[in-house]
Amino acid sequence: MMRIALLAVTDRGRRLAETISREMGDGDLLTTEDGVRKAIEAAWRYYDGLICIMATGIVVRCIAGLCRDKISDPCVVVVDEQGQFAISLLSGHIGGGNDLARQVANACGGQAVITTASDVSGHTAVDLWAVEQQCRIVNPEQLAAVTARLLNRGFIRVFQDERYVDRLPDDFRDCVASEDADLIISRQPSVCGSSLQLLPCRRFIGFGCRKGVAEEDFARAVTDLQQRFGLDPRSVAGVASIDIKAQEAGLLQIARRYRWPIRFFSAEQLNRIVSPSVSAKVYEKTGAHSVCEAAAMLAAGSIEKPGTLIINKVKWKTITAAVAQRVD
Repeated sequence: MMRIALLAVTDRGRRLAETISREMGDGDLLTTEDGVRKAIEAAWRYYDGLICIMATGIVVRCIAGLCRDKISDPCVVVVDEQGQFAISLLSGHIGGGNDLARQVANACGGQAVITTASDVSGHTAVDLWAVEQQCRIVNPEQLAAVTARLLNRGFIRVFQDERYVDRLPDDFRDCVASEDADLIISRQPSVCGSSLQLLPCRRFIGFGCRKGVAEEDFARAVTDLQQRFGLDPRSVAGVASIDIKAQEAGLLQIARRYRWPIRFFSAEQLNRIVSPSVSAKVYEKTGAHSVCEAAAMLAAGSIEKPGTLIINKVKWKTITAAVAQRVD
């Protein structure tokens, strides 16, 4: 679920913000008493979407120094005080700005303003398609050029080193040589050349931990998994644990740092997964025979068809982790 903030500078704007939040059933109303710039800067890293009820020029000047790239920036929707127009200003595709603008327009009875080229031309939005295929864009700096080729030529060429996607959109064409491709899907991406590189995200980390483990301890565990087992954090589609860890700040923070979705399973669910490592001590404390391995396998699949464990349980002083891969 997106974390959404609403900001307004006038009483009328704040009333509209309250209406939008109520109609959407979501959104934190933030104060701008110390200035719009400070409010936006404070919200930038924490929220996934900002709804700014004010002049577009104000927002542009405030976010100019904050923008990094369309992968990490939150989406920004600007709304006039009358609620007539909801403008998707930033991160329209991957960030969800276009969809959010439509939701806001519906909430206030206005019109969504969408300017992304693929939307108005009818072509596939490459970045949004990548997300739908559970792939991560490795070199987003090439996205604009590849999208331009799609718009100008009418199609792009796609190379896959394995068959990750069975059916391509009508304006995507298979090719057999990576050097001819505009878009490459590979587990070992290279940023050389002018092609857009996609890394399939099929892996899930299951975590177990003691109470009160810090974010940096989780970060060191992730680094260790990368160094010892070659786990690319960019290939991780999400993390999971047992539900009694749902309020562990360090676990929630590491998921937020990497923008990994996080899921929690009950002991009953975890006990239905057959994992290599079981622990009487873990069972005594949690009611689950296995936490990290079972959570990883369940996150990567289902109880009927769990994911394949590719990194068995690894122990540190206060953390355990395992990695499973989705079976398509």
